[in-house]
Formats: sequence, structure tokens, C-alpha cells
Amino acid sequence: MDKSFSTSQSKGKKKHCSINALLPKTIAIPALMVLFCIFSSSTAYAQDKIIQKNGKEIKAKVLGTDSQYIRYKRYDNPNGPDYFLFRSDIWKIEYENGKTELQTEPEKVTQEPARNTTAQLETLQRKVAKYQKRSMTFLTAGSVAIVAGAITMLKLTGDYNKYKKAVQGTNDSYTTWYQTNYKTAPPAGDLQKQESFAAFAKPGIYGGAAALIGGLALDLIGLRNMQLAQKARTELAGKQKELSLQPFYDASYQTTGLRIALSF
Repeated sequence: MDKSFSTSQSKGKKKHCSINALLPKTIAIPALMVLFCIFSSSTAYAQDKIIQKNGKEIKAKVLGTDSQYIRYKRYDNPNGPDYFLFRSDIWKIEYENGKTELQTEPEKVTQEPARNTTAQLETLQRKVAKYQKRSMTFLTAGSVAIVAGAITMLKLTGDYNKYKKAVQGTNDSYTTWYQTNYKTAPPAGDLQKQESFAAFAKPGIYGGAAALIGGLALDLIGLRNMQLAQKARTELAGKQKELSLQPFYDASYQTTGLRIALSF
């Protein structure tokens, strides 16, 4: 009887020891599975860091970059929308593989398309106004000069016609008187000679001609400035159309989308 008790007690101890030996393995297996899942998920979607110039750090997965924008997905929402940042707002990008990309100052000039385009718009607007003003000034001055030259030439032509009639009338009267008294035609040297238009109209003819030629030149300059104004106006319309639809990112609200601007 003592022997059987002893045996049963020994078996009970042996069974108790077996349960205690299996307990750590039972706990360890799920823990390893959890750690494996965490490690797998972290390696399946690697983390990059985008550090802005204002000190803000964004955990993300960088999808691509160009000379103007950085496209990425948020690390906490890998299946969400794509976000955009201007490269000019970024200090550096730390990739998950350890590589760091610093944004240098020379790129800053080309990384601000909106500001550069706004400056270009202002420059084009000034060009349009300048060429329009020049066009109106030259065309007005040219037209006035042409009108003045034409009036001068018409006045000189009218005076020359009167002068020719007066000379012809004088010669006719002298010829009639001479034939009546001498029964022959008067000598050619006795008749009054007519001056040419250039000789009669000088120096006024030079002023009139200069006014006509100068007016035409001023009109040509005015038309050239009108063409330049139209060219600048067309370029301005193209730049405004280019800005009418552009991607944007608002860092304060962490939103992205399209900015639509309508110009009339």
C-alpha cells in the first residue's frame, strides 16, 4: 500500500512537471508570431522621412520627384491618395535605405514655379501696357505728321497752279498786244518763263515731304509696337491658362488636390 501511494505520488509529480515544461513554449509561439507580423508589415511598407524647412517631419513613402514636386503617400495611410509638396519647401528627404537627399539652394530658383510664373505675368502685363502706349503715341504722331504734310503739299500745289495761270495769262496778253502792233509773234525771250514746282514751292516743299516721310516712319513704328503688344498679350493669355489648373498642397491642413482659377 505504501508502495502504490508512493508510485501514484511520483506519477502526479511527473505529470505536474510536464505541464510546467510545456507552458513557456505555449506562450512563446504566439509572441514570436506577433513579432514576425510586426516585422513583416514594417518591412513590407518601408518608411521615408520628408523634413520641411519649417522643421515639420512627415513620415511617408516617397513615390517620385521631379524638378518641381515631391509625390508621396502618407505612412499611416498607404492606400490613401497621393500627396504633393513643392521641392522649394523641403529641406531634405531621408529614405528608408539610409540615403539622404538634400535640397540645395541653386534648385530653389526652379522649384518655385508659381512665384516665377507670377513674376512672368507681371512682366508680360507691363510689356503689354508699354507696347500699347508706344503704339498709340507713334500712330498718333505719325497720323498728325502725315496730315500736316498732305495739307502742306496740297496748299503748295494749289498755289503753283495759280502761279501757272497767272504766268500764262500774262504771256497771252503780251502776245496779243505784240501781234496787234507788230503783226508777228513776240520773241520767246520776251515771254515770262515758268518756274518748276520744286523751285516755286521751296522751302515749304521740303517741310511737307519731310512730314509725309516722317509720318509714315512713325506709323510703321507704331504698327510694330502694336504687333509686339499683341504678341505679349498672347503670351500672357498662355501663362494665365497654364496657371488655371495646377496641383497644390496645403501643409497647414495636410490636404492635396487641384486649384482651379478662372480668368475672364
